[in-house]
Amino acid sequence: MVLDLGCGKGEYTVACAKLRPDVLFVGFDVDAVCTLRAAEAAAAAGVDNAVFLMDGVSSFDDEVEAGVSDGGAVSCNSSESKALELADRPCSTATGACGDSPDASLTPVKCPEQAHASRASARKGARSGAPAEIDLSTVFAAGELSALLMNFPTPFPKKKKAHLRLTYLDRLMGYRPLLGQGAGIRLRTDSQPLRDFSLTQLELAGYEITWRSDDVRAEFPDEPWSAYERKLTEQGACVFGIAACPGPAPEHVEQTAPLSLVSYLPDNLDRLDYVPHGMQGCVENLRNRNARERARGKQEFRPPVI
Repeated sequence: MVLDLGCGKGEYTVACAKLRPDVLFVGFDVDAVCTLRAAEAAAAAGVDNAVFLMDGVSSFDDEVEAGVSDGGAVSCNSSESKALELADRPCSTATGACGDSPDASLTPVKCPEQAHASRASARKGARSGAPAEIDLSTVFAAGELSALLMNFPTPFPKKKKAHLRLTYLDRLMGYRPLLGQGAGIRLRTDSQPLRDFSLTQLELAGYEITWRSDDVRAEFPDEPWSAYERKLTEQGACVFGIAACPGPAPEHVEQTAPLSLVSYLPDNLDRLDYVPHGMQGCVENLRNRNARERARGKQEFRPPVI
């Protein structure tokens, strides 16, 4: 079982599932609409080894859940409720990947995409929508995952949002018990600052780096694409990659790394050909400030390490 954490609309997950029919790929995203689109993509491709879980919905209205008629359709017009409608229907795949009922294959189905969507939990409570807030231990058993993929996760550049990054120290510690023997995590990102920050976090969490690349696409040209990767590479992005496996657990877990991604930017911003997604405004402001300092004959400003 391979988890694609923050799978978005599922293009990458579905493509990987088509290449590896012997592996169950689980896509996890907090965006209800993205989850629905991913389920539709899997159904359209005829893939039965890719399932998508949804969590982080702001609320599950009891009245909506109770308003079921005509085969389980939720009577609500919002796209989020439509996603819940598909998620709550019984599974009809022959493999039983979405349900454990022995009679699941006999359940009448109106829409094929329902075989690929499942609500992760029915817990109530508001969330920020950040994938990092998901408690994966409520979904997966210890040692159940063969791999955990993080493809172009949201970087959350600001220091105050560092805890929302999927590679934050606390999150990495939470992944450890879910990974089976020899299993590991893999990060792909357009952000050199996020890559470098993640390296500090992996070390603090006791992971051992097994592979890293400054150009994943050059090393693996046949790797499946996602729409997001295509968009970023067309803008000049180069894909950085890291693979790591849990090593001996650290005796003392303490966050000691700089948390702002600004701290990981190169010294000479004028030579930065590509600005990582989410940091365009920050880099532009720093460049403008440096230009003003040079015009005044002063030393260029360098942000403090924070």
